Amino acid sequence: MTNDQRRLDLSGKGPPRAHEWRSPRPGRSSRTGLAVLALIALALATACDAATTAGSTAPSGGGVGPVASLGPGTGGGDGGSSASGGAPPSAAPAATPVPSAAGPSAPAPGGDYDPAKFGFAAKGLRGEVMAFVTTSQVDDAIARLDFESTSTIAFFSLVAGSGGSIVQDTRWGSWNSPRVDELIAKAHASGTKVVISLARFSWSAAQTKVSATLLASEKARARLADSVADEVVRRGVDGVNVDFEPIPQGQTANFTDLVRRIRTELDARGPGYQLTFDVVGHFESYDVGAALAPGGADAVYLMGYHYAGTFSTIAHGTAPLGGSRYSVADAISGLREVARPSQLIVGVPYYGHLWPTVSGALNARTTGDGHDVLYSSARLIGAERGTTYDPIEQVERVAWRGRACATCSIGWFQLYYDDARSLTAKWTEFRRQGLLGTGIWTTSFEGHNTDLTSALRAVWLVGG
Repeated sequence: MTNDQRRLDLSGKGPPRAHEWRSPRPGRSSRTGLAVLALIALALATACDAATTAGSTAPSGGGVGPVASLGPGTGGGDGGSSASGGAPPSAAPAATPVPSAAGPSAPAPGGDYDPAKFGFAAKGLRGEVMAFVTTSQVDDAIARLDFESTSTIAFFSLVAGSGGSIVQDTRWGSWNSPRVDELIAKAHASGTKVVISLARFSWSAAQTKVSATLLASEKARARLADSVADEVVRRGVDGVNVDFEPIPQGQTANFTDLVRRIRTELDARGPGYQLTFDVVGHFESYDVGAALAPGGADAVYLMGYHYAGTFSTIAHGTAPLGGSRYSVADAISGLREVARPSQLIVGVPYYGHLWPTVSGALNARTTGDGHDVLYSSARLIGAERGTTYDPIEQVERVAWRGRACATCSIGWFQLYYDDARSLTAKWTEFRRQGLLGTGIWTTSFEGHNTDLTSALRAVWLVGG
């Protein structure tokens, strides 16, 4: 990440968003974005004849078909001189074995978590596995989610209004639908908990104004805490995941107060309710330690993704585990200064990002915004074009030359994404550190292929 991106820009102009859908940033050609979309379609044309991607995996507000504007955690960005020259091999290299999951020597989460709130051990899991399910993914989750390897489902999302009410929009309608009734029942039958993801974004001036109005009002904070706790009881679910991202300037203490009020209201309604809150990769706008102190949240969920995206000037992994740029490992290290390992859940992405680039070299400079690409499509592009593996960032890479349209000039394109190999490396590291667990944004992005689910089971499920 460049020095000017080291701090999160709370005006919304910095590296974008976590669980919010977004459009390309101003100032970079929309024609380039359209060209990339066309190129992805061309890249998939042959592969899609032999394999079918999952239907309806893109969340509401996302892209169409195999490409989606996803949202994930503000992380590192780009920096350094642009790479030049170089080209990918014309065929896929010999397969590198997927790293084996950490064995019995890998520490389990510390014994200071509450098993009544995190039920993974009773399910035979080595740690918490939180799967986000968006409103448009409910049917897919009912049909294909591996409940055995999922300890908590976070329904994404209900939206907090400025006055402390829960906004009764289409997401509210989905939450109260028979299909969500079915999802909750199926989860509980398998020992999987369900929590409400309570969302409030501050990535634009308009959003920030609403968030600041809500957080600045003690009455609104009290009303929201009471309302969401009532909703947990009414729907018979198991807790709340608070997804406010980021926190507006001057409202850090008030956000901490909101989290603690939700804890108080949940406890007043009964024991064993789970409470977590999300932070973006650059988490300076949160007082993580205070929000996790006794009387606060049980754990913090680090959105360990979107460290690269439309804002990137250098092509690289959206969830780099290491390297010279700000990485997931850097964020974990920072959080461990204020949180115990058993209070830390680190999410991973089931998507990647594709850019037009100046060359085919690793970490080449980008020439346009590009687009996020679901794993269900990324794996087909990788199989068709051939991949190389970056052992530093622990990410798969595809690079090729092509035309985005019949009249477009030939140029370089690169796609970086996580697959079973890279995710196994990340999950094994999380286990090595004794973290509480992991999360997934989102399982539906895997499509009908089950490579990622198999890798997840191998690392987290005892005997998996």
